[in-house]
Order: sequence, then structure tokens, then C-alpha cells
Amino acid sequence: MKAPTHFDARIMLGPGDWTGPDQPVTPEAVISAMDHFGIHEALVIEARAEGGDMEWSNRDLVERTKEYPRLHPVWSVLPPQTGEQPEPGEMIAQMREHGVAAAWLSYGAFGIPLEEWCLGPLLRPMEEARVPLFLCPTDPRDGAQPDATDWSGVVRLCRSFPDLPVIVTEDRIYKSQRALCAALDACPNLHIDISAVWLHRFIEFLCARFGAERMVRGSQLPYRTPGATLMQLNYSEISDEEKALIAGGNIRRLISWNENVRSVADEAVLPAPMDSYHRTAREAADLSGLGVYDCHGHIGGRNQRHIVRDSADELIHEMDRLGLQVCCLFTWILQGDIVAANDRAYEAAERYPDRFVAFTALNPNHGEAEARSELERGLRRGARGVKLVNTIHRYPSDGPIVHLACRFAHEHRLFILNHAWGPADLMRRLCETYPNACFIAGHSDGGYGEVVKTVGNLYICSCPFLRWGQTEEYVRRYGADRILYGSDLLDLPITWGYGPIFYAKISEADKKKILTDNIRSLLEKYGIH
Repeated sequence: MKAPTHFDARIMLGPGDWTGPDQPVTPEAVISAMDHFGIHEALVIEARAEGGDMEWSNRDLVERTKEYPRLHPVWSVLPPQTGEQPEPGEMIAQMREHGVAAAWLSYGAFGIPLEEWCLGPLLRPMEEARVPLFLCPTDPRDGAQPDATDWSGVVRLCRSFPDLPVIVTEDRIYKSQRALCAALDACPNLHIDISAVWLHRFIEFLCARFGAERMVRGSQLPYRTPGATLMQLNYSEISDEEKALIAGGNIRRLISWNENVRSVADEAVLPAPMDSYHRTAREAADLSGLGVYDCHGHIGGRNQRHIVRDSADELIHEMDRLGLQVCCLFTWILQGDIVAANDRAYEAAERYPDRFVAFTALNPNHGEAEARSELERGLRRGARGVKLVNTIHRYPSDGPIVHLACRFAHEHRLFILNHAWGPADLMRRLCETYPNACFIAGHSDGGYGEVVKTVGNLYICSCPFLRWGQTEEYVRRYGADRILYGSDLLDLPITWGYGPIFYAKISEADKKKILTDNIRSLLEKYGIH
């Protein structure tokens, strides 16, 4: 397929309180990043608006973007009762004049209730003009917390102003995905920025139930790498027409209220890709046969954070089309009968022994007898590793069941992957005490740089390389030899995890090590029965 023309619906421009020195915050740096990732044009919000001086920051945003037609300004707005901005009718006229594409309300940062008594004077003229309104609950001073959207308030506003295009965006929609679906069903004028919903096959789910017209694609640059959402969308199992709508068609339609906003996507001249992985991602080329090895996958039913249910057969279909050759697989293990849940992983690996590598999951709260029994049973069923999430189970990282699992992995030369191992000194001690076990830090822990230098049996899973430049940073910190690709399916999309690696500014050889060579080599050494 041909890659769609991408219009990024969420980029922040300018230095913010939490931007770093290497993040792209100037117009020139943002354009350079867009070129690398194949983004043709974008909506940009002024970072300094978070400080509260909206009128000044909005005027400055127009000045900073006027020489960059690929960057379309979005004005930050506040309720008009305090007189901090021009009255709404005049402000909308100024937005038209200056080619402003949309409005942005950081209601969480300013403690603004999503109620008509507060926002009605602002939203009534915006509804009449059809100005798209982004609603963001994030208060950067409180950190980027998931599931922050006030869905009841969103629905009330959408119903009170049914002709106002509303776009919800936030750091991450996770447990609240069911509320999102109910809100989309209740409000035909509601849209969602998919940079907030990095969930396995969720784009497909939303398209099937609500239509592709309800989604736009942001990136959350400069904090995040755009590669994750780009590959997630480009390789979603939906039609090319649906991809084109989400990639840019929908946002272009929404901002067409302002005749002075001109799309310049056809004028963007993108540089040549840096290597074959980069070219594949930019061109949305076929991935089947790529031969990726995955150290971190799940199988199981629905739970609080997961709606889509995939059988082993359906996972094989997904792996085949996305070039995932082998996946280390374990159950969803946050609650319930761990014994029955482990059977799902064993059965999948027995059915597809060349595609799945089963790990035995433990719930340390269930005690030593069950842990020993499950470890031995897993060995008999062909399991080649152990999976822990003791921090989620609220069990001590240095507790006796953790040591029991590590000792068993050491004695049988198995993999052992933990959601979070704990402090660096504990990680070092475990690796040195149990040297025949292959330890994997399950979620891109950045605190083990010195440990990796002194032990040979610790590896870092790439899940999730979400932050801007994180792949490059981890290769510098650990070396590509010690990083393993992990998708975290069925939680996260396979290609969402590919993106930060495919687009990374590292050598092609290092990308191949992370995606394929490292874990394939380890599978020849560990868990051999």
C-alpha cells in the first residue's frame, strides 16, 4: 500500500517547563522532525500558553509560524468571564484573519469545569462558526497521568453544543476506553486523537463500531516520538480509505471552517530514508517475512485495560502480516486463577511451537506451594521462561517468591522477565546470585546502565520506547546488544512498538539486533529442554 499523507493533529511548539535540550521545540526543529517521520503538515500549540498568558502566546504563535506554511497555529482559549482574551466573537474573527485552524482548552491545567455555565459564552459562537475544539485534561505540573478525561463533562458539552466539533486528547486512555466508546456513541460531534489510545487493534475496533471519521492522528511531539502512532495507523487492518481519513482527511475537514487555512501537504518535499527499516516505515511497505523476534507478549481474555479478544489463531494472523516470527508469550496475570491462565500460554505454544515460546506466570501472593507447583508444571509443558509482575501484585521486589522464581530459572537456565525488578542494587544482586538465568527488564527500565556493564545476563525490553529520542538514548546507555524488542501484545499494537525502532537514528545493524538477532541468539542458549 501507499503511505497516506499525514497531517499531525497535536504538536507543541516552543520551550515548555518540561521540555529537554534535545527535543524539537523550534519551528525549524519541528519541520526537520516532520521530514524525518514523513509528516506533511501539522497543527501546533504554543507551549507557553500553559503559563496562562493566552493572548500574548497566541499572537506569538502566529508570528513564529507565518514563515512555515506546513505549521498551522492552534489558539489556546479560556472562559471569557475574566477578560483575559478578546471577547469570543472578536477572537474568532482574529482566528480567521490569522489562519488559525482550531482552539485548544487545557481544562485540567486551569481547573476549568466542563459545564455550560462556565464555557457557554465561549462555545456558543465557536459552535456557530464550527471551530474545532481540542479538550485536554493534562496538567503538566501534576505529571502525565492516564485516564484523566472528564467523560461526563465531555458528553454534557457535546450534547449542549451539538454542532461544535470536539476532539478529546490526553496522555493515555487506558482503563477508561469503555467510557470513550460510550461517549462516542452518545455524541456524534465527538472525535478522538489516537495518540491517546495505543491499544492492540483498537483503531480497527473503533473503525468497525463508530467509523474512521471520528479519529484524528496526533503525535504529542516534542515529548514523544511520532513513529509509534505512525506505524500503528499505517499498519492497522482497515481500508486505505479509512487510513487516509485518520491520517489527515478528518482533520482537514474539521479545520475547513477557516478559509484562510491552506493545506500544503503536496508541497512537502521529504528527504530520502536513512536505511531499509526507515524506508519500510515511511512507505508503509509490506512487513510479512520481516522475521522479528518478540520477548514480551500476552494471551488471554478481556480485562480492565483490554477489550479486543484474540485467540492464538488470530494472533498468528496478526504476526504473519506484520512480520513477527516468534513471540515469547505469557498470560494476562493481574488477577484470577493463574493455573488456568497459564494453560492458555502452554496450549498456544504446543499448537504453534515454532511461533510461540511459553513462559510460566506466577502470582507470589498465592504462596510458595503454588509457585513451586506451577514452575515444575511449566517445565513439563515446555515453558522456557518465568514471568513476574510482583509490583502490580503489591509483593516485595526482594521477597522469597521472587528469589524462588529466580533460583528456579538459574537451575534450569531459563528466561525470567519481570514487569519491574526494582532498584539497581537489587537487580545487580539477582543477576550475580543467579548467573545461569537470563534476566529481562520488562518495560525499558533506564536505571540499569551500570549494572549491564558488570553482568552478562541482563537485557532490556524495548516496551515502550515512547519518549522522543528514547531508542537512541538506550542504545547509548546499554548498547544495542542488550536491548530486545518487546511488543506487549495484547496490550499494545505490534507496530506501535516497531515505530520507535524503525525510525530511530541508529545504524541499520543495531536495529536488526534489537528486532531480531538478540533474542533469536538467546533462544539458542536458554530454556532448552
